[in-house]
Amino acid sequence: MARADVLILGGGIIGTSLAWALAQRGVSGIRVVDLDLAGVYASSELNAGGARATWWQPVNIETCLATLEFFAEHADEFAFQQRGYLWLYDDDALHERALALRELQNRHGLGVEALEVGEIQARAPLIDRGLDELVGATWSPRDGLINPNAVRSWYRAQAEGLGVEFSNRHYVTGVETSRVAGGAGETRKIEAVDIVEVRAGVADSEALRRVLTTHHVPAEAITVEERIETATVVNCLGAWSPVFSSKVGITDVTEPVRRQISLVDVHAEDWAAGVDPAKLGMIVDPSGLYLHGEGAHVLAGYSTPGEAPGFDFDYDGRDFFESEIWPRLAHRASSFERCGHVRGWAGLYAVTPDCSGIADRVESFANLFEAHSFTGRGVMQSYGVAQGMASLITTGRFDAIDLSPLNRSRFADPLKWVVEELHI
Repeated sequence: MARADVLILGGGIIGTSLAWALAQRGVSGIRVVDLDLAGVYASSELNAGGARATWWQPVNIETCLATLEFFAEHADEFAFQQRGYLWLYDDDALHERALALRELQNRHGLGVEALEVGEIQARAPLIDRGLDELVGATWSPRDGLINPNAVRSWYRAQAEGLGVEFSNRHYVTGVETSRVAGGAGETRKIEAVDIVEVRAGVADSEALRRVLTTHHVPAEAITVEERIETATVVNCLGAWSPVFSSKVGITDVTEPVRRQISLVDVHAEDWAAGVDPAKLGMIVDPSGLYLHGEGAHVLAGYSTPGEAPGFDFDYDGRDFFESEIWPRLAHRASSFERCGHVRGWAGLYAVTPDCSGIADRVESFANLFEAHSFTGRGVMQSYGVAQGMASLITTGRFDAIDLSPLNRSRFADPLKWVVEELHI
């Protein structure tokens, strides 16, 4: 039987950053297992590349700010650019709430500015339509854009350099638990996890996608079956966290929800005066559209209201661009009057009822921890969450970053929810 002192399930950006943070603290015997270490379908690889700390809940501000500061220290390696976030508002109540929360954000040193409608174009010359609909905006200069692939690759290289083992094409099929009597009553303990390795030729492209969406590995695809004895297990499976949770009898509140992104081409002569697409930061429109510069193109995304939960990676192509993206772009900026569709993709958000992540020890288990379901914020919370969880796992308590508000027990009482409204 194989042995891992710490078994991390999920090699996305959260699992990988946690592996590095634990190894930094001198933990040995760490193994990370994932069906898709290449990240073909990983949420962290398919996101929009935004990184911000301008949230409405302290735990989310603190974890994101720690991560932004870490990104800034490695700006060249991560292609981190502090181009800022511009949030546009057309609803008085929401705008007033955003202005009120600036006090909290700026106590953390974010320097968020409030803009009158007449100041918006000076900050973003691109916005030259529909200004009469707006009631104001906020500008957060410390936020920016990041290369998620570079960040995850860096975490992994550092972790491997400290002895962490990463196992690709591995899928959890079962869990062995025991009951442990303690002062607080009986809890359970994970003794071992059953893993299968999927054949390399099978774990590619459509075959890999079938396993990820159906949660079933065909017998003919299995090359190795393995039982891993372990002292500590961490569920970092993101949108797939409920699949593992069900194996240990936990009802998970996370739902996987598709998010689509388009790359947009704009003729050089169509750019409004004073607009440099290469320096275009994140702009969030009241309609839910968000956009930023992406090389020679513009990246634009939109979360379709009422999107049904499910493991759906199908991008709706030009139809999505023409029905959801282009009309919103052209409504706000004349530069997009003649824009064209280049390509696009779909990825998953792991969404919770309050749109905040789950991170802590699982209270009914002696040795099961979890860090997942950050509703599209995994990249921008990765460093802060990893440092907090590494402290909890190694010392039994949180240190500088207290993640306890993200314990899953909060969902039993809506008054304890960590509600975030400005997610995209």
